[in-house]
Amino acid sequence: MKMYKHSMLVVSLFSILALSGCQFSGDKKDGIVDDGLIINSISIGLGGSEDLAETVVNYNFNLWNRTDRTFLIKTVEPIITIDLQDRLIDKNIRLDINKNVHGNTSKALSGTFRLNTKGLDKEGIMKLEINVKEFKVTTEQVIGVE
Repeated sequence: MKMYKHSMLVVSLFSILALSGCQFSGDKKDGIVDDGLIINSISIGLGGSEDLAETVVNYNFNLWNRTDRTFLIKTVEPIITIDLQDRLIDKNIRLDINKNVHGNTSKALSGTFRLNTKGLDKEGIMKLEINVKEFKVTTEQVIGVE
């Protein structure tokens, strides 16, 4: 009986350790950074233009490289709703950046696009919910043999 209790205790401890090891392994995997680029702040500004039928949208954001590698940021394009895309005056809102973001640093990026807001008053423009929360970022990096 004493041997049985001892065996059950050992099996229980191994089970707990195995489950803990699996959990720890999963946590470690979650900590791996694939691309390591994140946006840690965004600001949006709306303004008028000389043409009263247009609204200028200015955006600024910080692109942070959490890795120790350098990335070449090729282009940046704000992701906007279909409704806003239909109102774009210039359909090409992609910016050519071609700047390096070194490891563990950030780069401030900004751009503008113009919307056709003809016939809308201030309230109508606000109802468009002009917001930019995501960007399509194309990068290039050099990878070597380790």
